[in-house]
Amino acid sequence: MTSAQLARLAMVLGALLLLWGAASLASRGARGPSGSDRFAIPTAPADSVDSVIVTRPADTTRLTRRDSATWMVNGHPASRLAVQELFSALADTSRRTELVAARPGSHAGLGVDSAKGATIRIVRGGSTLAKLVQGNRGPGLDGGYFRAAEDSAVYLVGGSLAQVLEREPDEWRDRHIAGTAADSVARIEIARGKRSYAVRRDGTSWVLAPGGRADSAAVGALLGGYRRVEAAGFATKPQAEGANFTRPDRRAALLRADGTPLLSLAFDSTVNGFWVRSGTDSTVYRIDTWLADQLTPTDSALKATGS
Repeated sequence: MTSAQLARLAMVLGALLLLWGAASLASRGARGPSGSDRFAIPTAPADSVDSVIVTRPADTTRLTRRDSATWMVNGHPASRLAVQELFSALADTSRRTELVAARPGSHAGLGVDSAKGATIRIVRGGSTLAKLVQGNRGPGLDGGYFRAAEDSAVYLVGGSLAQVLEREPDEWRDRHIAGTAADSVARIEIARGKRSYAVRRDGTSWVLAPGGRADSAAVGALLGGYRRVEAAGFATKPQAEGANFTRPDRRAALLRADGTPLLSLAFDSTVNGFWVRSGTDSTVYRIDTWLADQLTPTDSALKATGS
């Protein structure tokens, strides 16, 4: 074979290599990032997981499944919506992931080292389905940095997962205090300090005792406030122990036509609002002053004009 033929052969081989490389890049681009560029979380439906434990340097959030519909957080009822958001974020297959670092030396700066990072364990039975380390939020608070606990590779993970996992323990709790349908209420009893009054249903209208005819629209607004009562937060153990529900500042009771209670709330005032306890429930909730005023208005606010 002559030198000219060898040169032509080399050119053909070079062209073939270039074509193969271009095809390979095009194929990779069509498939998206390679497996090593993705942050994969094992599929973990809520009904197949027993617990999710988020351990931070300052606190631990332990979510445990009681049954198919009920979750607890650190021994308290958990918000169903918060738990749904967690598993939706874990199952989000559309989230963007980007490999940003591969060496342990980068962990401290990204917040995924053992001193700063939060460790997330997803557990089923006696097996750990996934163990992750969460670090800082991404640029512009978009997503956050994660790595598998046994791996040094760090990924920027888009979507809502970082935000959901940043919740403090109390933010996972169910804040629903009570809920009562208006048409089931026949009598409302309110006490504010030493002054108390009642409002009773009289056919299609309402009557104040004492005070005569009540403003039906105002009573309707009051009952609307009891359709769903949500807390702003919760008392700590020392705060709950210090709350006075033996002689509360306010009381509210909603009763059926036969006199049996539908709802009973006790209010203890604080500098910035009220502690509230429902019936014999041991949970002490925090509500804002405006909500306490809405749930326990003065009798004059319910009195019909001209009465």
